[in-house]
Amino acid sequence: MAAMRAWRVDELGHPSESLRLRDDVDAPEPGEGQVRITVEAGNINFADILLCQGIYQERPGVPLTPGLETCGRINAVGPGVGLEVGTRIAGMAALPYGGYAEQALVKAHTAVPVPDDVDSPSATVLFSTFQTAHVGIHYRGQLKNGEWLLVNGASSGVGAAAVQLGAAAGAKVIATASTEAKRQHCIELGADFVFDAGSDSLRDDIMAITEGHGVDIAFDPVGGTVGEVTRRVMAWEGRLIVIGFASGEIPSYPGNHLLVKNYSAIGLYWGAYSDHGFHDIVLAAHADLMQKFQSGVIQADVTKVYALEDVLDALDALESRTVTGRLVVAP
Repeated sequence: MAAMRAWRVDELGHPSESLRLRDDVDAPEPGEGQVRITVEAGNINFADILLCQGIYQERPGVPLTPGLETCGRINAVGPGVGLEVGTRIAGMAALPYGGYAEQALVKAHTAVPVPDDVDSPSATVLFSTFQTAHVGIHYRGQLKNGEWLLVNGASSGVGAAAVQLGAAAGAKVIATASTEAKRQHCIELGADFVFDAGSDSLRDDIMAITEGHGVDIAFDPVGGTVGEVTRRVMAWEGRLIVIGFASGEIPSYPGNHLLVKNYSAIGLYWGAYSDHGFHDIVLAAHADLMQKFQSGVIQADVTKVYALEDVLDALDALESRTVTGRLVVAP
């Protein structure tokens, strides 16, 4: 078995202490339902920081190579897989053999085809980040042309993707972000209105700009204080899409408030769609995203591509929360 370069965690802990780049790691062999790829690019995610510490929802143990979402060309196929060697795909890593390496294992049932004219950093971001936004606002939220869409955490990651997709769908997009630089980035992405996420007047500002209507769809990966404001600005029959809790605080949605305003709180765990047998939803969103990207309607919003040896720098930048757009590693 040929050796390769890969980041490894042998003892759980913060990546600054636990993650080490090695050049003597054996390339993994694909098992049932898995393929091995030559990695072209992968996303830098907060989830990988949690994974290294053993506090992510998946806990594969050690030794571990992080990198949950990756893209590349298949070089080996495990039993029970219909994909062919040479096919270019993006997909979810089969941990513990993640994408922070020269070769990785991918769960075959999560794979989507990547056209040769789509660059690798864009492909990996369009697969996961944009998929979450697409399935959230279109499949779960049923966004309609002309509706008010509120996007929290709108300057990077899934928020930035939701801004672009909302604008492309003809929504009136309101974005919230924590700094002036981030709010400017939201405007560049296509937001119609931007507000300071920490402003005491955020609720009043949103209600004023919508002339008392409120927002038809809220896309919230933040939670916390801004999540509390979000439920209070929901329009009649609005849809509040719960994506995550980047603030670290999980908001509550009182039943009486849901009833009186007749809105819905809708959860979205995009990563589980393929696992639960709904890969057709993923493929449909993927086809639409490829078409929009190739025609220039959306941009992948990749801020920086890091070399494999610079993964720790990328994770530091992400953890600082000063980043707009997406960070990608490309071995």
